[in-house]
Amino acid sequence: MTDYKTIFGKKIKFLTTDLSNAEGEGEIFYSDTDAGFKVGTITKAWVTTSVLATARARSQGAGTPTAGLCIGGQDEPGTKLATTEEFNGTGWSGGGDMPAAKSDHAGDGTQTAAYAAGGAPYLNSAYTYDGSSWTGIPNIGTARQKLAGAGTTTAALIFAGQVPGSPPQTNKTEEYSGSSWAEQNDMGTARVKLAGCGTQTAGLGFGGYLPTDASKRAETEQYDGSSWTEVNNLNTARHALSGAGTQTAALAFGGGAAPGNTTATEEWDGTSWTTSSATLGTAGSNFGGAGTTSGALSMGGYAPTATINVEEYTFSAMTITAAAWASGGNLTKARNQVSGSGTQTAGMAFGGFPAPPSTDRLDETETYDGTSWTEVNDLNTGRASLGASGSGPQTATLAFGGATGPSTNVDDTESWDGTNWTEVADLNNARFNLAGFGVQTAAIAVGGTAPTQGTESWDGSSWTAGNNLNTVRANASAAGIQTAGLAFGGNPSTASTEEFNGTSWTESNALPSARGSGAGSGTQTAALAFGGNLPGALAITHGYDGTNWSTRPSLATARGYLGGCGTSIASLAIGGSINPAPANIKNATEEFTGETTSLNLKTMTDS
Repeated sequence: MTDYKTIFGKKIKFLTTDLSNAEGEGEIFYSDTDAGFKVGTITKAWVTTSVLATARARSQGAGTPTAGLCIGGQDEPGTKLATTEEFNGTGWSGGGDMPAAKSDHAGDGTQTAAYAAGGAPYLNSAYTYDGSSWTGIPNIGTARQKLAGAGTTTAALIFAGQVPGSPPQTNKTEEYSGSSWAEQNDMGTARVKLAGCGTQTAGLGFGGYLPTDASKRAETEQYDGSSWTEVNNLNTARHALSGAGTQTAALAFGGGAAPGNTTATEEWDGTSWTTSSATLGTAGSNFGGAGTTSGALSMGGYAPTATINVEEYTFSAMTITAAAWASGGNLTKARNQVSGSGTQTAGMAFGGFPAPPSTDRLDETETYDGTSWTEVNDLNTGRASLGASGSGPQTATLAFGGATGPSTNVDDTESWDGTNWTEVADLNNARFNLAGFGVQTAAIAVGGTAPTQGTESWDGSSWTAGNNLNTVRANASAAGIQTAGLAFGGNPSTASTEEFNGTSWTESNALPSARGSGAGSGTQTAALAFGGNLPGALAITHGYDGTNWSTRPSLATARGYLGGCGTSIASLAIGGSINPAPANIKNATEEFTGETTSLNLKTMTDS
């Protein structure tokens, strides 16, 4: 320690708890807890993150891992897409559509200033994006597809690609000045499906293939604003790869390489490529790519069909554990049309519709301890499609409404004290397929069959009719508390979202897609929507930040008519069914955990 202080001018810290943030990078400290010296070290890795809303390949990327774009492309049937998706570092939401659909185009820039040029089928159209809408700009000089690009909306660079006729590959280069395109000196090697990055005056092009002989290419070329120079090759020849970074610090990842798609990543230091220890989680090709060597995105692509997969490359002392759904303990009784309340580690499931051949409505109640479910005392009235207060502790829940048989609505309300259910005052209007939120002494019942806009408020002793929803719906999902609630989705098929302030409902931004019979959790400003039907069972998950919805990782098992509880970063998905209901009723539980970060600590030894 004396030598360390002499060299660095400070002592090694003596800590009872570990350093936990990026400021600890490279810092040596002594951990009293673990009785050893530790240091925060840099790691590089690809990690899965929230999925795209639309499966796509042959798209183009722009921006960064906290402000990214995925532009155009084509879906699995091969339909060209005009849609844009925006990433905020947590999830994806819809951006403005291009004036026309395209795939296999060039593009680059930022989330608020991007461009898209050329594309399939042999297009010369070009557009720029301002963060909300796309605008046409002058056409490129040579119509082409499967080209690469770099630069900005006022200083763009496009090069190579596929053209009609023979030979099908071109080496043509064009620059955009912000007002017009001008042809520049050609690349040394004509090719298609290559990757590019950098700027208009310092560009990089690498990989690709020749349609004339189907050969995959490893050549790398640098552009200085005037001409191209061949430099050191990729270690692995590949096409339909993606790239990110600058002319002196770039990444090449994925693509088609012998004998098939690869997970390999290579790092460029301005002179040569080095195979990275970080590999993609899924081998694929035709991704959208964006970012830098310290943070990049791989979006969609073929793996082997068009996917919604997104992976993030990190080069940091912080280790990211991606948000994900994971299997939890199974219910003791499989059921759909079930209600849930409580938290991820102290949850409840009650009521519902059982698996065939039984047609009873269930009175069974189960509690969850974060690992397993235990049957406890039953509801007084067995029923399905009932509402629940949702929030609050496992020892204080309210259950209301529901159906005791086919189209047999009830107005019953029951209160749970941690041991028993007790009948309390009835709803003013009997209904089932309703949504609920709040706590045991301050809850809201809203919507329901047949379907209705009605709202009722519970004050701990009685229900009072309140202002109606703006959109009639049943089978909606809900989250929040009595004075700050949220209702979203429902049937007839709607994506509508409404916020409740304790008195009235106000329309907010809609879900990315309509759904009914899903589940919700969280608060008005941090909610989760998962599962549902459209009309088939859904696995999609979306998060709400108080203004907008964006994607989250999908459920492992698509299902509707499920129960839910918890928070936007720690939720339970309970039971439910895969269509056609009532067949395939599930007892499965899934647990959602939001993304976490931690300092990557290494214990120092003398070896």
